[in-house]
This record gives sequence, C-alpha cells and structure tokens, in this order.
Amino acid sequence: MDLSDPKNPTLATTHQFTSSDGTPRDVAICGDEVAVAVTSGIKDVYEGHVYFFNAFTGGSPGLTPDGKLPAGYFPDMLTFTSDCKKLLVANEGRPGKDINNVFTDPVGSITIIERDRNGGPPSERTVSFTGQDQRFDLRFPIRYIPQNLWPIKVTPTFEEDATPEYITVTPDNKYAYIILQKNNAVARISLSTYEITGVTPIPKKDWSSYTIDPSDRDGGVHLRQFPLKSIRQPDNAKVITIGRNNFLVTADEGLTTSFTSAHDGFVWSDHSLADILARQNKFDTVVINNDTFVEDLKMDNKAGRLMLSTIDGLNLFTGKMDEATHFGGRGFSIWKTSDMSLVFDSGDEIEKELANSMKAVFNTDCIRNTITYQGPENLRDTQSDDYGPKIGSLDYINDNGAQYIVVGSETTGTIFLYSVNTTSGTPKPQFETAYRTGDTDYVWSELYDMGTAGDAGLSAVGFIGRDDNALNKTLIYVIGQYSGSVSLFQIVNM
Repeated sequence: MDLSDPKNPTLATTHQFTSSDGTPRDVAICGDEVAVAVTSGIKDVYEGHVYFFNAFTGGSPGLTPDGKLPAGYFPDMLTFTSDCKKLLVANEGRPGKDINNVFTDPVGSITIIERDRNGGPPSERTVSFTGQDQRFDLRFPIRYIPQNLWPIKVTPTFEEDATPEYITVTPDNKYAYIILQKNNAVARISLSTYEITGVTPIPKKDWSSYTIDPSDRDGGVHLRQFPLKSIRQPDNAKVITIGRNNFLVTADEGLTTSFTSAHDGFVWSDHSLADILARQNKFDTVVINNDTFVEDLKMDNKAGRLMLSTIDGLNLFTGKMDEATHFGGRGFSIWKTSDMSLVFDSGDEIEKELANSMKAVFNTDCIRNTITYQGPENLRDTQSDDYGPKIGSLDYINDNGAQYIVVGSETTGTIFLYSVNTTSGTPKPQFETAYRTGDTDYVWSELYDMGTAGDAGLSAVGFIGRDDNALNKTLIYVIGQYSGSVSLFQIVNM
C-alpha cells in the first residue's frame, strides 16, 4: 500500500506466492527488509520458511526477492528487533495428518534468525519448550486426552502442545515475550543467551464483579453478573516500558482446542456447553456452593449456552469441576513483567460499550459460508456464548508524548481507543471512543458489493506515528481479512 497520501491510499504492488511455496501467514518490515512467514507447500504439519525481500520503492516493478530460510512447523507470526539485527519467528506447530494420512503433532518453537546483509552466512537458532512436562500449573490440553484416543504411541509432551501465537520484544531488545495462547501462558526468552528464562501461567479472570452476556438465546443484549472464571488466552501483546519497568499489554481473545475425525483421525475437545455439563452433574455443587448459579448453568437464557472448559477447574480426584471456566477475557489486560502481576483489566467495559452505542452489532459475527443470507444485524448476539467481542488485536504508541492503546474486535469489526497515563509509573488506560465503519442492515455479500462491509473479520490494528505520515497526525490502520480491506483513521480532538 502507498500511504504517501493517507487520505487516498493506493495499491502499490502485489507479490503472489504459489501453492508450492506455501501460504503466507505474516509479514514484518524493518528498515529496507521485508520478511514473510510462509507455511509448508506440502501440508501444514511440515516445516515452513521465511521469505525475504528488499523493501518496495516507487521506481521498482515489484518486491525484489532476497532469499529464503527454513523455519519451524507452521510459522504463523514474525517480528524484528528494533535494530533489525534479529528476526524472531513463532512456529505454532499445528497438529494434523501428514502426506501418509498419519496423525502428527509437531512441536511449537521459536526460530531466531540473524542475517548479514553484506553477504555473510545467516545464523539460525531454534528455541523449544522442553523441560515443562511436569509443570502442572501450565495449561496442557493434550495431557487430558485418553490414552486409547491419542494416536501417537508415546506420552504427549508440553513441547508438542505449546502454541507460540505472538512475539513482542522489549524496546531495549534484551528479551522477547512469547504468547502461548492455547496454554494460557507467557514465555520469556533472553536474546543474549537464546534461552527460555521462564514460562508463566496467566491468572484467570474473575467475573464476579463484572457483567457478561453469556447467551445467544436470551433475546438480545442482556449483561448480567455470574460467579464465572475465564482463562484469558491472549492472541496479541505489546511491551510498554516506563522507567526501568516493563509492562505487557495483552488482547485476551480466548481459544478452544478441538480434534476432528476428518482433520486428525480422532475426536476430542476441551470444551462443552454449560447446560450439558450441568445436566451431566459435572460440577461439584458443594465446592461451588451457589445453587442459583448451578441452575443458571442449565438455562439457555441465562448461562446454559456458555462455552466452558472441561479441563480447567477439573478436580482429578473427584472427576468434577470446582468452578465454571469460560474462554477469553472479552477485553485486554496489562501485566508487570517482573512478576506477572495484574495492573489493569478492561473488565466488562468493551462489551458494555458495544451494548450502549452499537447494539445493532453487539457480539455479532461474519461467517464466510453464510455471507449470502446473513449480515451484521441478524447475527447480533451470536458470539455471546463463545468469545463475546473477541478482542484479538492491539497496538500501543507513545507519539511525541501522547500515549494510546487501540484494540480490535474481530467479529464486530470495531476498534476501541484508550489514552494512557503513565505519570504514576504504571500505565493507566482511559477509554476514549469506539468506532466501526460499514453498514449493518444488508447481508454481508451485498455489503461487500456496495463497498460498505467495513472491516469484516478484523485481524490487525496498528498505529502510524505523526512523524511517519504526511498529515503529521497519529493514525490507526485496520485490516479486515474477510472484507479484504485496509482502513485508515485519524485521532482527533484529544
């Protein structure tokens, strides 16, 4: 994209990968270098590559290839250190069947690449998640799969189950923080020793003092209080440095784990509807000690439709769950990295804002195979029992002293802007505004044809600093993967 005129962006060039190359998953740019993470061209369970290009310039016919290097299994995200000397690749290690139709569960890992742009040989290191198998404080879903179901005739390892989803690097380039989304954990890697210095489970969110709409069958928008817990399972993160302290901002999306017969050769999942679990007497009512809540878990118009974990809160001695645990935090959180203590949580603010100012698209969705007969309004409330607003993207900027956080709701196509005050030494976000582009009262295919679909399937948000654009204003870009759109917004009146 050519953003030299932010009010009239244009498509500058396109690079097409072939099916034998693989599927591009992420792109990162540093200086004059472009890196693209690409999966295997054979099947997703095999190792992928990173393709390098020289950055596009106005006089060139397109992106000039500058080599490729191997990565791990299913490279899904990558980022440079700020000095452009190191490239870190998150290899998700997605399970599935190989070319012989045999199930395999590749390990998750981090590839660290250092390239000599003067022609010297590249350096590659792989950081894996070994040594965590006896960590019973870490979320380890495949450990709960019955032995007679697990196709691999060896004990599952955490290294196989580890799912590196996102990498963020401290501004001084000393450490990288790795989001292990499925595992609800954060790993820290030293970029001087290339070793994992810690894997920390992310504390659950307690919903007893917040409201939540847990049902897609309650007749609309109904925010209520329930004594629920949830695993945050971030999808995206950024580091904020204030003085000598680092803080980690996380977009707490949530993620279930499922294996299917067609894809994996067996069936298992880590979740079920609340009413199914309650009617199967899966909750320890003595421990929960709340008869009203247990009854609410059986009712579709209360909490019965909510997707709950079948492994989190499970007491292995009684075989019952001591608490009801949902997926995702329906917002974002900030953590002090020295001890992973919580310093901020958006609570129920985002879901309340949708209910108050965007009720027509409250917890709506965009489902690709239904776009010809469903739209934003008639899909309203359909995500309430799953991830709610599904906050999966975020960014932070300190733009000449003005500090902001923006988070994106994937399913509603809405962005939420916060200003950040750091005078106390701790980041304190303040909600400023929410914005959604696009119409709501047609089906998705018609909205797309009319050019009014907005940013459907919002997959990324980011800031462009005032020194980096012709308007000399703080800008926000938004990418919609379903609408195939890139939108630019300007922050005003702040």
